Amino acid sequence: MVNKMAEPLMLTVLRKVGLQEVYESFEREAITPDIISLLSKQNLQFLGIPNATDMMRLRAECVKYGKSKPQKIGGYSGAPKFDIDKLTLDSLLDCGFQISDIAKLLLVSERTIYRRMAQFGLSKQGFSEIDDGDLERVVSETIKDFPMCGEQMLRQLLRTKGLKIQRWRLRDCIHEIDSSGVRARKAGRLHRRTYNVMAPNHLWHIDTNHKLIRWRFVIIGGIDGFSRMIMFLSCNDNNTSKTVLESFPHRC
Repeated sequence: MVNKMAEPLMLTVLRKVGLQEVYESFEREAITPDIISLLSKQNLQFLGIPNATDMMRLRAECVKYGKSKPQKIGGYSGAPKFDIDKLTLDSLLDCGFQISDIAKLLLVSERTIYRRMAQFGLSKQGFSEIDDGDLERVVSETIKDFPMCGEQMLRQLLRTKGLKIQRWRLRDCIHEIDSSGVRARKAGRLHRRTYNVMAPNHLWHIDTNHKLIRWRFVIIGGIDGFSRMIMFLSCNDNNTSKTVLESFPHRC
C-alpha cells in the first residue's frame, strides 16, 4: 500500500481561500503561513495576489496557524521595542483591518500598535465614500494638471482635495484611465546628476537595503564618493544606529 505524501501546509491554506494557483510563487520564495502577517501589500502582489479582499482572507486564515512575535530591538535607553515594519503596518491598515485584528496578527498588544502608528504618522481614518465614476473623473482632471505624477504623488494630491482613497483602488483607477502614462513612467530612465568630490575618503555614501527584511536580512553598505569603491558591506538582522556604526571598518 502506497502512502500519499502530506500536502504542504501553505498549499492547504491557499486552497481553503481559493488561491491555490499562486502556490508555485509561494513555494519559490519559501513563504509559510506564520510569516504572512509580516508581508506588505507589495510583497503579496509580487507573489501573485493583486486583490485586497483576497489578501485579507489569506491573512485571516493564516492567523489560525500562529506565528512568532516580532523580534525585539534594544536601543541605548529604555526597554527593547518590537520590530514592526512601517510598510507592513501601513499595508494592514490599508487593507481595512481593525486595530484589534492587527494586534492578533502580529501577536502584540493593541497599545503597541497604537504606539507604532503614532511613531510612523499613520492613522485609522476612514476612506472617502466615492463611486468609481466620480473617482475616475477626479483622477483624470488631476492627471491633466500633473501628467507625470505617480501613484504616491497622486494620492497626496487627492488628499489635498479631501479624498482618502485605498491604494489598490487608486492603482486600478490609474491603470484604467492612464495605462499609457503608467508605461511611460516605467520606461523612464533616471539620469545621474554630475557632482564633484575633492579626493578619496572626502565623502562616503551610506545606505541600507530592506528588500529582504521579511527574512531579517538588512544590508548596510558604504562607498567612496570619489572612486565609487565599496568601503564596507555587511548583512545584519536589524537596522539600529548601533548596528550601522558597528558596520564601519575598524580602521575608521
